[in-house]
Amino acid sequence: MNAIKIRSRKALKFLGLLISAMVIATASAQVYRYMFIDGSIVVGTQEMSWILGDEAPTGSSISGTTAILNGFPVDQGTPANFTEALFLRNNNVSETTFNYTITITNELSSTDFERAKMHIYQNYTVPWTHLYTMDLTNPADSYSEQLGPLQHLRMTFEVNATMTASGTYNFDLQLEYVES
Repeated sequence: MNAIKIRSRKALKFLGLLISAMVIATASAQVYRYMFIDGSIVVGTQEMSWILGDEAPTGSSISGTTAILNGFPVDQGTPANFTEALFLRNNNVSETTFNYTITITNELSSTDFERAKMHIYQNYTVPWTHLYTMDLTNPADSYSEQLGPLQHLRMTFEVNATMTASGTYNFDLQLEYVES
């Protein structure tokens, strides 16, 4: 009788292992199908590029698509204008025109600045045409326009810090462009 009980237990254990193995085998017997993407990337020259002006702050630089304007020197309560700070150039010599939008992604504090403006000018030949004045303290301010082949934008900065402002204040702008 003991031998029958032992065989029954072994048979039940074996049956359990067999069922488990069948479940595992069924679950892993999926059919995989494949699809592919064949692509290529064409690398060309930069279509739009920043150019630092003569009045860009000391230590300013261009790193790829980012213009870094560090430390416009201003005094408390004294207006300052930087008329040759930064330029943007459409490098295309063909008929390529770009639609662009400039938005503020990190604004300056309006309590620390009586004025903090970026004036945007455009030209293909002289004279420069004033397009827009962006308020760097207004996070909702943005500007959209077109820039034709070999045309330039000139960004000038007008800053008047309050008498209580002190230290370094950061602002960030984003320029998005697409071929029109």
